[in-house]
Amino acid sequence: MAKQRRRAIEAKLIEESKTSPGYFKYQVTIREIDGKVHTIPAYGYDMQDAIKRLIRIERNDKITEVYNKKIEPITIFGLGIGWVGCVLTSALLNNYQYAYWAVISIFSILSLYIIIRFIRGL
Repeated sequence: MAKQRRRAIEAKLIEESKTSPGYFKYQVTIREIDGKVHTIPAYGYDMQDAIKRLIRIERNDKITEVYNKKIEPITIFGLGIGWVGCVLTSALLNNYQYAYWAVISIFSILSLYIIIRFIRGL
């Protein structure tokens, strides 16, 4: 018996692109695993390219969702533990050089993180 999966059950050519010559708009009807049917617009220079682009967009959305829900919080938590560890090490050894390195590294990483989040938000 075949494995249940999402399937494109119909794809129709809607119109030629007005802004990008050589590209077309397609209307792709997809049946989900649970039986729901919905229609999504897809763009490409032929139907195969449009479906390939649609799959790539959905895959990127899933990867972004996993990153935002799992990887990003773990990374921030790890950075926090590393920073606290550096500060505690400097306090226990009475050498504040480790605290300086902790502050500089955390400030740099957080600055990069904020810049990346700002750019991705645009």
